[in-house]
Amino acid sequence: MLDLQETLLTPRLLLLTLGGDTMLTSWGTNCLALAGRDATLVVDPLIAPAHARLVEAALARRGFPPVRHVALTHHHTDHALGAGHFAARGATVVCHARCAEAMAAQHRGMIAARRRDPLLAPLFADAEAYAPARTFGTALTIDLGGTAAVITHLGPGHTPGDAVVVMEPEGFAAVGDLVFHGYHYNYEEADAGALEWRLEQLASLAVARFVPGHGAFGGREILEAQARYHAEVARLVRAAADPAAARAAVLARFPGLGLEAAVESAVLAYGARRD
Repeated sequence: MLDLQETLLTPRLLLLTLGGDTMLTSWGTNCLALAGRDATLVVDPLIAPAHARLVEAALARRGFPPVRHVALTHHHTDHALGAGHFAARGATVVCHARCAEAMAAQHRGMIAARRRDPLLAPLFADAEAYAPARTFGTALTIDLGGTAAVITHLGPGHTPGDAVVVMEPEGFAAVGDLVFHGYHYNYEEADAGALEWRLEQLASLAVARFVPGHGAFGGREILEAQARYHAEVARLVRAAADPAAARAAVLARFPGLGLEAAVESAVLAYGARRD
């Protein structure tokens, strides 16, 4: 039985996660739900409809209004695929235009591959590729009645189509995978050269607290910690004699972080020398 962890951040803002760092727990992705007078906005409802249904049940138990809007911070399936459940129930899924393009290019094949894996097939049995109902270019405001959220694109960072969901009345922003806290960073589709600037932009937002894509929420200290991680990983990888040495150096420097498999993406992003 999966244990959905629930943290009430404010009276109308709920953080939900399955924790861990495996696909069966959505790689520990954070999902947020913001309740307004008329509707609820859900951000990143995990990796599959089965997980999205856990989110839906938790919101119902707390008496949140119906989910009418879903915002995606980017296209990776642990953040975006579960939203298909809410889309099928009439919610409007919103994301950046480049996020929608990547979903169309990647999701169908990923679902098919996971259904061929006996361990993953049950989780993805009813997952389907879908198209977000609405896309935006720079920013979009979602009015929930009595409160609102602004979805904004700061530029390419973790992916080309990143979005940040700013909930200024609550004092929080959902920053997706621009920040990993307690996890190794996944550079797979990142613009590594832009990441420092994206963190500076996050720090300038009119909120004091940030919910990362993975890991515990916090203040600007988690942005600073992420910047230090990027700088140190880049230094270690570039100084390494070969990719194996680079991987070992990063793991030794940052023991205990989740998603160790993501270190391979750092080696590729920062280019360890090869003999």
